[in-house]
Amino acid sequence: MNTFHLQIVTPDGLMYDGQARKIVVRTAEGDACILSGHADYVTPAAAGQSRVTDENGAEKTAWCQDGLLSVKKGLVRLAADEFEWQGQTERNSEG
Repeated sequence: MNTFHLQIVTPDGLMYDGQARKIVVRTAEGDACILSGHADYVTPAAAGQSRVTDENGAEKTAWCQDGLLSVKKGLVRLAADEFEWQGQTERNSEG
């Protein structure tokens, strides 16, 4: 299956930067699914569950809190206010 470059960023830093097969993000109109070859696109992300399928086919689930999802020339970026992988505890504020 084809892949694309995916970046997920939050005010806390880079949460994902690599190849992916698919990302599903909640938007105001419902879930948006991005696959390789998607047309250029931009939409606000809403609070809800997101799923990322990596280049090996492994799926990870995360909570996404608002932001912006964009596709431009094959680069997919999700800039979110908050993004926390399922099972991940909050980061230690001391670094």
